[in-house]
Amino acid sequence: MIGQTLIGLLVLFGSGLLFWIWELQDPRQLVEYRSRFSREFGAAMLSAVYSIILAYFFVALVRLTISPSLMDFIGWTGLLSLPLWIRLGIAYVLKDFSFYVTHWLKHKNNILWLTHNWHHSIDQLWWLAAQRESLTDVLLFKVGFLSFPLLGIPPEIMIFVGIHYIIHDNWIHLNVKWRSWMKAIEWVYVTPRFHAVHHTQTGPITKNLGALLTVFDRLFGTYVDPEAIAPDQIQFASGDNAVVTVRKIVGV
Repeated sequence: MIGQTLIGLLVLFGSGLLFWIWELQDPRQLVEYRSRFSREFGAAMLSAVYSIILAYFFVALVRLTISPSLMDFIGWTGLLSLPLWIRLGIAYVLKDFSFYVTHWLKHKNNILWLTHNWHHSIDQLWWLAAQRESLTDVLLFKVGFLSFPLLGIPPEIMIFVGIHYIIHDNWIHLNVKWRSWMKAIEWVYVTPRFHAVHHTQTGPITKNLGALLTVFDRLFGTYVDPEAIAPDQIQFASGDNAVVTVRKIVGV
């Protein structure tokens, strides 16, 4: 599991380097990378520790919840006989629905908000800022990954699923200009500008909650078109909210 975490860190910073070049070439706003890097790098190292801890938790969760009788029932439905690529797609959709519901609850419930508060203390979005997540925040989001073993997705495929999510987290937090081509992608897939709307302090706080897919925001009325927000309305967390505390890091 430590080896997988090291691979994750290589993917994080390898993809981050490419995204960083994009940010420097086409920035939406100026970011003082030198003054911010050490803080966000520390958050990334904490995230790596969380990954090791929660990997053991997830293995225990799988053993606890996924029994042979449950797998027999899923097999009886015919889902496990579907081609791997279809099962993988279904698992992604179920995972994203789980993320959407959990994310909505974190913004609606005062206690659950404590798990997510540190992530929303980001006062400027850029690729490495995605790593500012508390232990309990990551734990709650991990539960949705149960959809993959439930649909019989093999471990060797899960390695690539994990890599995809790492790169995607970098992608949606990019500090790049909002280009018109992103609108076409947003019919299905979350883009940097779609997720930036979620981080803005303008309008309702429960907006653009999806992680990978935009469909659930459209279905449940939490979608806000990025083009409906004027550039001068875009404001992220204040300096006071960005203060790091132990409670924010743990998420309690």
